[in-house]
Amino acid sequence: MRAVLLSGGEGTRVRPFTLTTPKPFLSIANLPLIYYQFLLLKKYNFSEVIVGVGYKADYFRRAVGPAARKAGIKAVISSENSPLGTGGGLKNAGRFFGKKDKEPFIVFNGDVITDLNLERILAVHREKEAYATIGIVRVNDPSPYGLVVMDGESGIKKFIEKPKKDEIITDTINAGIYVFSPGVFGDIPPGRPVSLEKEVIPSMLEKGMSMRGYVHYGYWIDVGNVDLYRRANFDAVDGKTGLVHEVSEMNEGKLLAGQKSVLKEGVRIKGKVIIGDNCFVGRDCFLEDSIILGNTIIRDRCVISGSTIGADVLVENDCVISCAAIADKSLVRPFTRISGR
Repeated sequence: MRAVLLSGGEGTRVRPFTLTTPKPFLSIANLPLIYYQFLLLKKYNFSEVIVGVGYKADYFRRAVGPAARKAGIKAVISSENSPLGTGGGLKNAGRFFGKKDKEPFIVFNGDVITDLNLERILAVHREKEAYATIGIVRVNDPSPYGLVVMDGESGIKKFIEKPKKDEIITDTINAGIYVFSPGVFGDIPPGRPVSLEKEVIPSMLEKGMSMRGYVHYGYWIDVGNVDLYRRANFDAVDGKTGLVHEVSEMNEGKLLAGQKSVLKEGVRIKGKVIIGDNCFVGRDCFLEDSIILGNTIIRDRCVISGSTIGADVLVENDCVISCAAIADKSLVRPFTRISGR
């Protein structure tokens, strides 16, 4: 079986971190986001994943292979010369499918971490003889997502991308996971950017094609912005993402520290703290509910709370950083005060 990961976007809402690293390779509890997707596919015996890339394609060419090999799955790259959107990216990946391919396949948005049962969604797709099946989750606030309205038989009646307040009539949303029959490649216009959510799926509904919804009640997160990025990291520390991480109980919280990282005397931890590989935290620092990415140095007596500190950062002595996102390769001079509130 094969899957397609749609990973061509720029990740603008997760800036500043995606200015240097494409979103699928942002660190989630010291592992790249894409690795969680590879592991899920491996769990359900997928033999190959096609990774659709555009933004920072060279980064993917360097990093996809090692991540896939670590997860035990084969990955190939489908590059876009210019941004094609979710539909156009899928169309571009179609060249890796043969004309005689009849088997349905899975499509993932590149920013989703979930434990969705891929075997079951494929079974529903086949049982209902669907042309397309959409993974669906329930959320408290559906407004940032694509709303999916279903009938009592799991048939999809309506799809509303980014609904207005008066259009919110259900809490079921598009989880960014699809099962498609290979015929979908013929439904996507060639040579231009196309949106699956705004064009392809509504067109399928208008044409009366059989579309089903599969409601997932387990773990799901769309790493769509900096706050959700932080939540995904802390969920991983709590074991919600399906991987067990080596977390230490320390002071008043939990610490996940990467390889070759050093914490000096007097460091206090409160809440959940993640420290990447090759980091240094100086004497008498206080860290609370924060993420520190790899190769970063925090000098003595710093206070960091509710913040994400990028990779290759130097924070000098006696700084206080609260509710902030510090870009990769930044320099924070001594006694600096930064608050994102």
